[in-house]
Amino acid sequence: MPDIIPTHRLTEEASLKMLAAGVAKANALGCKVSLAVVDASCRLIAFLMMDGARHFSIITTKRKAITSASQRMPTGYAPEENALSMAVRMNDFTNVPGGFPIEVGGEVVGAVAAGGAKIEQDVEVAKAALAALAGVRRF
Repeated sequence: MPDIIPTHRLTEEASLKMLAAGVAKANALGCKVSLAVVDASCRLIAFLMMDGARHFSIITTKRKAITSASQRMPTGYAPEENALSMAVRMNDFTNVPGGFPIEVGGEVVGAVAAGGAKIEQDVEVAKAALAALAGVRRF
């Protein structure tokens, strides 16, 4: 097994594309959200809070992105009987839908999340943000 492997990395341009697409979708839906993009190490690399978005959407949106990247799956996946225990054990874990991993060729390179509106709107906004990138898996 090699000591070093090539990997993909999100760029500043990719993050800005996702934020713009998410804002456009939120405006089309008539809602105000926060958007977060994290890299594969769950570090925040882009964040935007729309004018009029709820204050606590800052926290929940970041948690959605971190959870999605670390678990390598969309948020909201955990069975309810496990979700509370996971949230207590892992400070940044959330089971609220609206976060999606950014997957390129089977490799998770980060995640994007939306929060602050109705759950269904958060999901639509986050999916629109993800769709702004070429060559990534769609959910």
